[in-house]
Formats: sequence, structure tokens, C-alpha cells
Amino acid sequence: MTSIIIALAVVALVVYGLERNHRRQLPLGSRLAGSSDAEDRDLPRVAAELHVTAADPAQADRAPRRPVAPVRKVHPIRSV
Repeated sequence: MTSIIIALAVVALVVYGLERNHRRQLPLGSRLAGSSDAEDRDLPRVAAELHVTAADPAQADRAPRRPVAPVRKVHPIRSV
């Protein structure tokens, strides 16, 4: 019986703390930080790349790729 009362007290304190924290938060509403009218430049770029690839699949093979960098050798003392 005592453990049930203690469990109910813990649950009540957690609910009270959550409700108190929720009431202390400021209502942001329409005052969100940042703007929503920013231009998404990735969308036209990706669409153009997909259009070129769909029109000529061989063009994708001729696309410039970043050169592969050689892997550095690990110093024998530092590898242990």
C-alpha cells in the first residue's frame, strides 16, 4: 500500500513539473525566428542535373568528379 502511495506521489510530482514547465514557455505563434521566403537553390540545380542525366545518360559518365586523395600512411609508433 505504501509503495502505491509513493508511486502516485512521484507521478503527481512529474505531472506537476511538466505542466509548470509547459506554462512557463513563451507562445511563439507567428514570431518564429528566421524567414520562410528564402529561395531554395538546391531544387533547381538538382532538377537540372536530373534533366541532363535523363536526356543523355552518357553525359553522367562525363561529369567531372573530385580527384581521389591518396591515403596517408600511419606512423608505426602512433598506430599502437
